[in-house]
Amino acid sequence: MLGSRAEVKPFPRLADFYHGKNVFLTGATGFVGSVLLEILLRCCPDIKSIYILLRSKKNAQPKARKEHIFNKKIFEKLKEETPEFLDKVHVIPGDVSLPNLGMNGGDTQLLLEEVSVVFHCAAVLNFTKPLEFMLINNVVSLNCVIELCKKMRKFEALVYTSTAYSNANHNNFSLKEEVYRLPFRAEKFLDALKNEDDEKLQELVTHCKPDWPNTYTFSKCLAENVIMDTAPNLPVAIIRPSIVYSTWKHPIRGYIEENSGITALSLGAGKGFIKVLYGDPNCKLNLVPADIVANAHVIAAWSVGTKRCVSPLVVNCTATEKLQVKLSEYNETMTELTLKYPLPLSFEQNTNLIIVPYKALYYIVAAYQHYLLAIVLDGIKKILGKKPRVYSLYRFYDTVMGSLNFFLFHCFEFERKNLEYLDKLIQPEDRKDLTLDFRDATILEMSLALPEVSPFYDWKIDRKSQSERQMIKYKRHMLINCFRGMFLMTCCLLIYWVFSLIFL
Repeated sequence: MLGSRAEVKPFPRLADFYHGKNVFLTGATGFVGSVLLEILLRCCPDIKSIYILLRSKKNAQPKARKEHIFNKKIFEKLKEETPEFLDKVHVIPGDVSLPNLGMNGGDTQLLLEEVSVVFHCAAVLNFTKPLEFMLINNVVSLNCVIELCKKMRKFEALVYTSTAYSNANHNNFSLKEEVYRLPFRAEKFLDALKNEDDEKLQELVTHCKPDWPNTYTFSKCLAENVIMDTAPNLPVAIIRPSIVYSTWKHPIRGYIEENSGITALSLGAGKGFIKVLYGDPNCKLNLVPADIVANAHVIAAWSVGTKRCVSPLVVNCTATEKLQVKLSEYNETMTELTLKYPLPLSFEQNTNLIIVPYKALYYIVAAYQHYLLAIVLDGIKKILGKKPRVYSLYRFYDTVMGSLNFFLFHCFEFERKNLEYLDKLIQPEDRKDLTLDFRDATILEMSLALPEVSPFYDWKIDRKSQSERQMIKYKRHMLINCFRGMFLMTCCLLIYWVFSLIFL
C-alpha cells in the first residue's frame, strides 16, 4: 500500500500536487463526474486546465452540454466566489464508445502533450443492455484511455471509477481491496470484441464463474482486469463506490441528481407511481456520499502520483456503519420526507411503498397495485385519443428491477483499509474540504437536506402549482380507488358464484 520513502515525491499537500497541472476527465456530465469537477476547481485553485470529454446528445452540441453542467446547483457557490473558473474548463468533443474515444487528431495531440492526471468516470450504468454493448462502453473505452496515458508526455496518475459490486458474484465473504482475476487475460476479451467474434466472447464469459448478477457488474470486473493486464507499470487507482447517495457536506449538503443510484426508485415511490417492490426489507443498503466518492478520486490520484501508495491502488469507497441502512428503514425515511415535502409532477397521492420478499406474492400485489391501474389509465388514454404508456412503464420497471433484485436480497461486507489509510495521509489544512471521514453522516440528516437543493424538488419543473398538483393527485387517487374497489367486488362476487355452483 505505502510506497518506499525513497520514491515519495516532495508534494506534502494535495493542492501543491495539482498546482499548474492539466487534467483530463471523462464522465463530467454524470453525477459523480460533476461533483468531482467542482471539487477539483474549488479545492485545487491553481490547477491549470481541465479537459472534459463530451459527446453530442439529442441535438445538443458538446459546448452546449458544458453550459448545462455549470448550470447545476453545485456550481453556484463556485460561480459566486471565482467566476473565472469557467476559463479553465475546455471541451474535447468525443465519445467513449468509439475508437480513440472519438477524438480528432488535434485534440488527441493536445492531451498527449499537456495532461498529467486522468480521471476516467464515464460509464454506461445500465443493467439491461446486451453484454457486447456494455463491454464496448465500459471496457474498450478504458483500454483506449490506458493507451492514451501510455503516450502522455507528462503523465503522473490515472484514476478509474469502478463499482464496489464488480465482484458481486462473490457475495459469501468480505470483498477485499484487490482485483479479482478472471480465468483469462483481458486481451482475449478485447480481441474478441475487436474482431466482433460474438461466439468467442460468449465462450470466454461462460467460463467466468460464479455468474455475475448483470452485465454491468461483469463489465466493471473485466475493466479492472484490463488495468492489471495492460497497465502494470502505470500509477493507477481504482475507486469502487457502493450506492452513491447525496452530497454530505461539500459544496452543498443534500445535492443529488434524479437518475443517480437508488434515487430513481425513491422518486418513483415518492411520486406515487411505484407501489410495490420485490426485495428483502431487512437487506442493508450500502450508501456513500457523493462528495466522499469525489474526494477519494482526488486523493487517490495524489497518492499514486507521488508514490505514497503502490499501484494499482484499489479503494472500496463504501459505507460506515450509520449508512448501512435496512431497505425498510430507507423506505420509511423517504416516505416521511415526501409526505412533508411533496414532489412536483407527482402521479398519485398515496406514496407508501410495499416491500414484498416473496416472488409469487409480489406478482399478485403488483397485478393489483400496478397493472390494474395501468389498464384503467391506458384505457382512458385510448378513449381520449392519447398514446397509452402506463402499462409499458410498469413492464420496463419490472425488467430493470429484475436485474437489480439480487442486490435487494444480498448484503455485502467490504474491506475499507485503503480508504481509511488515504484519509490518514491528508494534511490538516486539506482536511477541511477533502476528508474521507464520514462516520457522523446519517441517512436522516442527508435526506432532510434533499428538498432544499436537489433539482427534482424544484417546483419550477412543474407547470402546476402545489395546490393544483395536490388536487390532481387527489382526483386520480379517488378514481384509482374506485376502480380497485369495483375490481375487488367483482372478484368477491365471482368467488361466491363459483363456490355456490360447487357446494350449493
